[in-house]
Amino acid sequence: MTIKITACVDRLTPQILNNKTSLSLDPQKLQHMQYLLQFYEPKIVESIMKAETAIDSKHFENKKLNPIQFSPAYLNDLTKLDPYYDHLQKKQETYLGMTQPNPEDIPKGHNLENEEENNTDTSELKELAQRLSLATGFDSKYIEKLSVKTLILKTVRNQTAKGKISSFYALVCAGDRNGMLGIGEGKDPEEPATAVLKAHWQAVKNLTKIQRLENRTIYGQIENKYVSSIVHLRSAPPGSGLRCNPMIFELAQCAGIKDLSAKVYNSRNKMNVIKCTMDALTKQKTIDEIALERGKKVVDLRKIYYTV
Repeated sequence: MTIKITACVDRLTPQILNNKTSLSLDPQKLQHMQYLLQFYEPKIVESIMKAETAIDSKHFENKKLNPIQFSPAYLNDLTKLDPYYDHLQKKQETYLGMTQPNPEDIPKGHNLENEEENNTDTSELKELAQRLSLATGFDSKYIEKLSVKTLILKTVRNQTAKGKISSFYALVCAGDRNGMLGIGEGKDPEEPATAVLKAHWQAVKNLTKIQRLENRTIYGQIENKYVSSIVHLRSAPPGSGLRCNPMIFELAQCAGIKDLSAKVYNSRNKMNVIKCTMDALTKQKTIDEIALERGKKVVDLRKIYYTV
């Protein structure tokens, strides 16, 4: 051991050898200084050595570490869920108590009450919105501003013993263009407007949250089958637009999806395509769910890392 120490001391420069007594000829410290000389100048190594000799281990005997963690500890056992960091979004089971969007700011010089009194054409819509607000828990003003689109309106005939009984069938989609979407069906034996009204009622009652990536597209690729219709949905980069079937186009617009690529195979029946697309959008998995299933972190899946 003495031979190795002397050999290491001989390699050090004279400036550092003057302070070798402060190192107490510790072989580990001498080897460390010799290693630092390969990368730094002797003056810098000398300042490092002086700083290390000035600090005594007694200074840290009664020192307590700060218990506050600036970042969560990385879990090696990914099979267990952390009660604070690992959690999924709760799916809405009931329509009561659903969170509404923030109310829009009223411009200066405008009064909503006076504007509502001047509008007499939308009295029927207001009555419907008030009744739906009691049934669903949504705000009546929020229901009035929903985008509603009649996708299918046709006559159907039912063969009975008395003959063919015709009626009107309507399929309507409703959404707020910000992640909420719902479809509804309605029938009426006399007037098509009543069938559309019934479908509108069901569409608002069936409003569900659609998961969106960056509030513009879906998560990855989705393939779903309904009866004999097969729908393939693919996420698209920003600016791509909606390149899809006309029925899927209307659903995406009501849901607030701006970039989407879709393809329909086998049967292109409008009713089947709409139901298949709605089923696919509601069943898609988010990045948080995929991360928990694979036992990975969300950052590793998105491959986006941040540095200071």
